[in-house]
Amino acid sequence: TGTLGVGGADMTRLGPTELPYYTTASGTSFSAPQVAGAIALMLEANPNLTPAQIRDILQRTATPLPQYYAHEVGAGMLNTHAAVLEAAFPQRRIGMWRAALNRGQVRFVNDLPQTFSGTVAAGLNTATSANLTIPQNTLLASVQIAWGPLLTSNDLGLAVLDPAGTQSAASNNLNLPGLTGRRERVTLNAPAAGSWQAKVNNTLGLALTAQSFNGVLEVTRVEYAPLDDLTALSANDRAAVLQALRSFVMTPLGNSFRPGFGVTRGALAAAVVQGARVPQYLAAQPQFADVRDLNTRNFVESAQTNGALFPDAQGNTFRPNAFVDRLTTAIVLVRAAGLQGEAEAQMTSSLPITDAASIPAQWRGYVSVALSRGLLTTSNNAFRPQATLTRLELAQALVTLQD
Repeated sequence: TGTLGVGGADMTRLGPTELPYYTTASGTSFSAPQVAGAIALMLEANPNLTPAQIRDILQRTATPLPQYYAHEVGAGMLNTHAAVLEAAFPQRRIGMWRAALNRGQVRFVNDLPQTFSGTVAAGLNTATSANLTIPQNTLLASVQIAWGPLLTSNDLGLAVLDPAGTQSAASNNLNLPGLTGRRERVTLNAPAAGSWQAKVNNTLGLALTAQSFNGVLEVTRVEYAPLDDLTALSANDRAAVLQALRSFVMTPLGNSFRPGFGVTRGALAAAVVQGARVPQYLAAQPQFADVRDLNTRNFVESAQTNGALFPDAQGNTFRPNAFVDRLTTAIVLVRAAGLQGEAEAQMTSSLPITDAASIPAQWRGYVSVALSRGLLTTSNNAFRPQATLTRLELAQALVTLQD
């Protein structure tokens, strides 16, 4: 592992008895043996699988992680159970809906790198600055500087200032041996558009000579398909809708988003599978008489197998085309977020809302958690448990779950 793992996540995630034996890290070195083990189980269940079939099953059955981008997590989180299940029973075809996630609602663009250079004068804490331009809808920006020659004793630090002149990020690591040892890099998540500054300074008292450097700004931004009904929304509401669209947990309806339209029970089931880390599952036979098509079954049966997220799906009917009310939504979201224990502990808590009496006692803890966690909000201090959930409210809830 790198020093960042030992000094950072290890100390917060591992206990004293674990630290001598375990570490935390990220990368293919850690994921590859786990995936290889899953493949071994798949081949044990079905030795006739080809490499292409194995890859297809692993990608389709994975649990989506929409708060990350594809270059970070690929298809998502490994779901060994679903992968082995489909390997053994190919007719189940889990995750076929993935092929329709990207309907052209967004396009990710890597702009040409912006290069800059400069020279920092000799002396401690001398500095120079370079202007950087960050465009609209930037998702990620990387600023990096490098200097030489190989044996220089000069050490530079990098700070990045936003358009208001406030420092947003900084890097000042010690020089390391090797060709890449004299560089600093920072990343900015969703930086505001405008004119930024890269401030480079000498950080060691040994800076007896001027030090030249080269720098680069790399930007990844998003372009959205035009939608004709977002201009009337507030900035926060519009941002929630755009995040739901670019993370593929919701899709437009034609050339519109329809923020005020109601959400069906089937659409809510799809949203928590696509956007709330609910693992996929598909039964051998349909579990509900009114849910027969493969994609809807995948969503509904995943939601009901992993904690029975919908409390009112009893018997063999689910009512996928019925609009979902806000009380049911609160229960589904809280359970999908893994907060059921917190909700049950607050079952007897009083709700500071005007319509608390209309919420059954066994669900008051769920409403309390949904409100305190920002999954749902009140209107004029009323929760409106029987009101239909809107698409805007769903987008806001999914963004909260991602965050």
